[in-house]
Amino acid sequence: MLNNKKPKDLFLLKGISHGSFNKDFTKVALSKKDNIVYIYSIPNLMKTDTWKLKDKLEAHVQYVSGIDWNPHTNAILTCSHDKTSYVWEYNNKKWNPSNVVATTKLGYLCCKWNNRGDKFCEGTSSKHLFIGYYNTESKWWMGRNIKLHKSSIVCCEIDPTSLFVLSGSTDLRVYVSSCYIPNIDDEHLTDKTKPLAQDFGKAIYEFRPNCWINSVTWNASGSLGFAAGQNSTIGVINYKDEKTEIINCKHSPVNTIIQNGENSFFAVCYDRNILEYEKKGDKWEVKRTISTESGNKDSGSDKAESGLKLIYVCRMGCFAQKKKENLAVTTKKAPHLHQSLISSLNIKGKDVAVTTDVSGFVKYWKL
Repeated sequence: MLNNKKPKDLFLLKGISHGSFNKDFTKVALSKKDNIVYIYSIPNLMKTDTWKLKDKLEAHVQYVSGIDWNPHTNAILTCSHDKTSYVWEYNNKKWNPSNVVATTKLGYLCCKWNNRGDKFCEGTSSKHLFIGYYNTESKWWMGRNIKLHKSSIVCCEIDPTSLFVLSGSTDLRVYVSSCYIPNIDDEHLTDKTKPLAQDFGKAIYEFRPNCWINSVTWNASGSLGFAAGQNSTIGVINYKDEKTEIINCKHSPVNTIIQNGENSFFAVCYDRNILEYEKKGDKWEVKRTISTESGNKDSGSDKAESGLKLIYVCRMGCFAQKKKENLAVTTKKAPHLHQSLISSLNIKGKDVAVTTDVSGFVKYWKL
């Protein structure tokens, strides 16, 4: 049982809605269903009672709908339902916000940096997909609009070359479109990527899965895109060959999908399971799922290898932690190791995965 000491903050009561770690996992940015982003220092990753609240980012006035901490520039990107987004940079021992100049009639729903940290993408409720970049002349972060979708854009991600953006929407469509900006991208072009550059905003490929899109991501090289649908399918998008392979999942819909190299990805499901998919031959199969022993039959992955190993479970604001062998977290009908919706998954190197949920739990898994 968790101890009865008074929690240090309200994450225990309100839970964690978004979370993003810095490059070396020494700090984390968290939100708890309100307008504030909380920055914690992490003396010991696996003991949340040692996490210390260092800063509060308080520029937003409504629900924070996205947080992304870039590992290379150390800048934090945030967006909100209040129609604003900010780039936060740490100077003179404090986090300083720069408002992104982009006009939207409705709120932001998601945001994501590119790998280099000099561009980002943001989806809005007003059908706009913004590509943000720093304008050196005006000294502002600005957003250029791509308008292909007919409804709210709920997920987006720029590919590893920073030339294409993958976006999913409630209009039951996924687009691969060009986000090439000469002033930003030209210095990074190579003989291999230069022929790929196309006019900004051009639709490169359209995929219609006939369902709401929950999450998108790219593989490590950017040759494939992945789109998780509300109908328990995952589309594997090969935009160069203009074709999409459909993975018909045996588990509940995937709410978050994260690449894990060239031919592997993690799928976070609404049934609170996490599965790793891997390509074997011509097929995508579940390699493993979170389970104390073997594959979880309820997740449709009974043939999976041994699951991810639970290391510790903590709850924000509590001092207690428990090892796997002493943790009673499974039942006969629902062997879920999280008891509420998983709100974030972060991968630390090749060894540890960190998950958070909307009831305030932080859990650690050995990969």
